[in-house]
Amino acid sequence: MVSGRGFTLIELLVVMAIIGILSSIAIVSLSQGATKSRDARREVDIKELQKILALYESNRGRYPICSSEVQVNGTSDCLSLGIISEAIVNVLPKDPKHGVGGGSCGDSSSFYYCYVSADGSSYTIRYNLETDSIYGKSAGWNSANP
Repeated sequence: MVSGRGFTLIELLVVMAIIGILSSIAIVSLSQGATKSRDARREVDIKELQKILALYESNRGRYPICSSEVQVNGTSDCLSLGIISEAIVNVLPKDPKHGVGGGSCGDSSSFYYCYVSADGSSYTIRYNLETDSIYGKSAGWNSANP
């Protein structure tokens, strides 16, 4: 006599399909969360850079001069060297995906904080957002000034 216990192959396949669909939804959600988190980090970093630059300007009467746009690596670029020499901070923040995509400032697939100040009276910081999740900002390159 055959017992009614156990699962049929069809039942097992249906359960596996449901688990697969739920797993893919979870992975997509987590991936979007990480992207939004990096964008939020970028906004915090830019505000921190602006505060650091305000301290530098308060001490020196001008902003660090980097006549051509530089990629901020946190330690050895024109901006970082100027800030570190004033002993305001030991290292500057860099983009969470710093260097991913290679390229340079302005390339759509590059992720850097970029700084320029020709005469020290003002500056521009540019940064690349991956999403439009930051209120008032769009995905792509954005800029911040004093």
